[in-house]
Amino acid sequence: MLIGGGVGNAVLFSIGKACLENNNKVLYFAGYKKLSDVFKRALIERASNAVVWACEEGLIETSRDQDKSFHGNIVDAIVSYQQGRLGINLNVIDKIITIGSDKMMKAVNEARKTILKPYLKSGHIAISSVNSPMQCMMKEICAQCVQQHINAKTGERSFVYSCSNQDQDMGCVDFDSLSERLKQNSLQEKLTAKWIDHVQRY
Repeated sequence: MLIGGGVGNAVLFSIGKACLENNNKVLYFAGYKKLSDVFKRALIERASNAVVWACEEGLIETSRDQDKSFHGNIVDAIVSYQQGRLGINLNVIDKIITIGSDKMMKAVNEARKTILKPYLKSGHIAISSVNSPMQCMMKEICAQCVQQHINAKTGERSFVYSCSNQDQDMGCVDFDSLSERLKQNSLQEKLTAKWIDHVQRY
């Protein structure tokens, strides 16, 4: 099961394609806030056996019989899919890969432990692709990308360089820590957005 939020969906094209080439079945949940955010639909369809399009603004029109559309957030879309309103059984899923905002991935992780727990296959693997504040891709040089992990059983804390290992065990990622650290770039991101808006006017 692939779960993509917004621009995070762009990363899942190649993953879904590789899974299909290795004879896996791919159920893809593509989540967006606005209808205008949807992009590269054909690539998402080619990377999956079935897609559930979830949008908080409204329903997204589907082009294949096996695909579904849901008006709401991505966790609610997964719940509705399981409950038969959209149609599949999640207990056959053995691997979950999610890429998106830290808040979306945290919501998916919490749902795995609560509302989705009765439906998911016991022992499934869940992976979050973590985008830390700074990932220079130089492999453990500056430590700005360090991500805290917490062992759910022992409470032990450990740290991972996201530039070296972006795909991390969802159950261990400290999403609250990630959220706080991402805020350190807030000012730069707002200034960049303002600058882009300015130059596009001329």
